[in-house]
Amino acid sequence: MSDYALYDEAGILERTGVTPAQYVAYAALRGDPSDNLPGVPGVGEKTAAKLIATYGGLDGIFAHADAQTPKLRASLIENEELARKNEELMSLRHDAPIDVDLTALAVTPNQAEVQRLFDFLEFKSMAGRFREVQKLLGHSASDTVAEISSQTEDVQYLLAAVTVAVDVSAVLEVLGEDRVVDIAAQWAGDAGRSELLGISLSHHIERFSTMWIPSALLRESRISAALSHCKFRAHDAKAMLRSLLALGIDMQGLEFDTAIAAYLIDPAQSRYSLVDLVERYSSARFPEDDPATTGQLDLGGTAIDESQRAGRDCLAIAQVTHALTAALETHGMLTLYQEMENPLVRVLARMEHLGIAVDGVQLKAIAARLTAEVGELSLALQTVVGHPFNTNSPAQLGKILFEERGLIPPRKTKTGYSTDVATLEKLRDSWPEFIDPLMRYREVEKLRGTYGEGLLSEVAADGRIHATFNQTVTRTGRLSSDQPNLHNIPVRTEEGRIFRTAFVPSAGCRLMVADYNQIELRCIAHLAQDPGLIAAFTSGQDVHSATAARVFGVEESAVTHEQRSKAKMVSYGLAYGMEAFGLGQRLGIRTDEAASILDAYFAAFPNVQSYMDHTVAQAKSRGYTETLFGRRRRIPELDSSNFRIRQAGERQAMNAAIQGLAADIFKIALIRIDQALSDSVLASRLVLQVHDEVLVESPLNEVEVVDALVLQIMEQATKLDVPLAVNSAWGSTWAEAKS
Repeated sequence: MSDYALYDEAGILERTGVTPAQYVAYAALRGDPSDNLPGVPGVGEKTAAKLIATYGGLDGIFAHADAQTPKLRASLIENEELARKNEELMSLRHDAPIDVDLTALAVTPNQAEVQRLFDFLEFKSMAGRFREVQKLLGHSASDTVAEISSQTEDVQYLLAAVTVAVDVSAVLEVLGEDRVVDIAAQWAGDAGRSELLGISLSHHIERFSTMWIPSALLRESRISAALSHCKFRAHDAKAMLRSLLALGIDMQGLEFDTAIAAYLIDPAQSRYSLVDLVERYSSARFPEDDPATTGQLDLGGTAIDESQRAGRDCLAIAQVTHALTAALETHGMLTLYQEMENPLVRVLARMEHLGIAVDGVQLKAIAARLTAEVGELSLALQTVVGHPFNTNSPAQLGKILFEERGLIPPRKTKTGYSTDVATLEKLRDSWPEFIDPLMRYREVEKLRGTYGEGLLSEVAADGRIHATFNQTVTRTGRLSSDQPNLHNIPVRTEEGRIFRTAFVPSAGCRLMVADYNQIELRCIAHLAQDPGLIAAFTSGQDVHSATAARVFGVEESAVTHEQRSKAKMVSYGLAYGMEAFGLGQRLGIRTDEAASILDAYFAAFPNVQSYMDHTVAQAKSRGYTETLFGRRRRIPELDSSNFRIRQAGERQAMNAAIQGLAADIFKIALIRIDQALSDSVLASRLVLQVHDEVLVESPLNEVEVVDALVLQIMEQATKLDVPLAVNSAWGSTWAEAKS
């Protein structure tokens, strides 16, 4: 608890927009950081309050999901079970079997004893709060409860002494100093995607002094030039770089990013905020009345302003930099950080700023077609059932499947019948005329909401989509994207191809798609040092046919399409630690048959089995895996007492070095392509990265030179014992270049 205040019902309504009786549903939608409960994506405090005020509660909201905007509708439909789970977890139980005289629960603290305990534990701030709570409860404060300081001798609270810059000369004086400056930014909304309010610079860090530069002053040419060339440290610098690029400022001097460093040190962590890093890597703390320390609502109205927040962040960056640098050195990852992750920040920021053009007319046509199919499927489902129902309601579907139809539910959750994909797959043969169109409905509805109308809502005023690329999300080192998540556009389906027809180059340009060919399998061949796999790749054979020939004991010319498909599934499954059960499910065969195929594979390529076994054993011994470039991944699941969790950890260990090496190779290529395009003074630019693909937008007169440049860089990104092969093509749409 960072602060407290008493509110009556009217006060709660004024602060949150909902009554106390509605608060659980409100928090279930918004999420509750204090209880580590995630909310429905896209539903913040204002949206949650508006929905509650309009529909009363979750039942009403989800019953009217179709009445919402496309993006909100898709989010509500996809996250109904999450919200209902939140509501269940946060609801107070009133039926506990308690046999207690309420008079025995009166608050009668021994204040002197409490004070002695606080003194022993050095809880000075807690003692002050205790005294205030006693006053609120109507108890007189004991003389033995001493006045306390808001700060202990051992803890430094990060309170910045802020100077607001009013002229250019003051800013240039700070930026002109021959030192690395700590810089932090503040926005009106989402970092990097909303209005930039300003930035703070560390001034006299030993005196906790910072300088706030409002955004209007950043446009001054001399300040822009100084920022472009200054050396600086930041936290999650990419968002700031993206916003400054929009102002024409290309900051090239990033020395250290505390978020990226913390992620490299332990990618198994899920939180890399400055609050978390300060607690992990320093003795300092954020001020206890700062909402950033709790993630809770600022009911008391005590939030600090943007200049103080940015100043505080500057101080935090300075506090943790030394410890993070030392940790990178201890783990042998400082070079990896300096040569790969740090330069990649600016590359990704430039890609985000530029974005990729879309054909709005084509995208609207795709969305309209999907909307029509959703409507047709919904009517067909209601015809099968014989009455209208909400197709997006798991509760109504559960009633239809298990009560009206009488099917046996494979499992039931605390909130009701499960109707997820796994459940429907098991029930498919029992009622195919309903379940088949239902599964198709869900598939099309997700495509419509996420990539039909969802993509339309992400198109900026410049006619381009500016996705955010995430460098600190996956445990393997792979990049991901959101707003929108372009990595999840279906790869091999017709729907995925159709969506790609809406991504186009600028006028007078072409799109290049360059894609690493079977990079994970090439990584396996190199890491396992298996002669058979290496020979298949170095000879230029169809590796899947060559694998099938060895696994099934036939001549390569005699390999059937089915055998090749099975060999391909085994090869890719190994990269994810797939075992016989998983392989059997993928291939639609019995587990014992799948086990026989795996045994034959490992007999044909024995070094692969040895490599997998060695990787798991080494990870258990060390507690982490490591790529050729030194990227480590801690796998805590390997220490679990639960057999299934340990098995999952072993699969992660098999996967980590392979995926991690592929990620490292791709990042090297991205950095070098961006640098080469800049050095060659070409107008061509990186516009998108998806999985192992890179998209480059080029003027027509640069196509030939860029084609050769990109292929050479990708093929020579690193030296393996098998060649790095790259597929590339040009087109007037993403789909055309990928076909």
